[in-house]
Amino acid sequence: MKNTWTGVGGKTNFEEDIHTSCCREIHEETGLEVTGLTLKGVVKTILHNADSSWLLFVYTAKTENSNVKKCDEGTLSWVPIDDALSYNLIGFIRSLFPHIIDSTAFFEGTLVHNQQGDLITSNIAVQHK
Repeated sequence: MKNTWTGVGGKTNFEEDIHTSCCREIHEETGLEVTGLTLKGVVKTILHNADSSWLLFVYTAKTENSNVKKCDEGTLSWVPIDDALSYNLIGFIRSLFPHIIDSTAFFEGTLVHNQQGDLITSNIAVQHK
């Protein structure tokens, strides 16, 4: 999914809990320490016509520092929320973005995407507080 934008992410180590994994991945990729980690959704992604699926635990967080380190996995950049949809976001991330930034929303479900990350089908349920 080269030349597209997404959030910071990574894999959970075998004996690691999800919360710790999220904080570790953020720190490894950005150098940032975060607080206020909030689970926004759980999504199973399936790569169409391939033997690949992932469980995504989508979080938001806060940080006191905005200085990010260089990352081998891509360019890191702070983007104003109002401008985010003008970026070339991975297609299935674009579909989830309104729920991610909605402070009252929690979402879960399954989505199918192609090799480029474009959404093919989505079965996402959103609950509001």
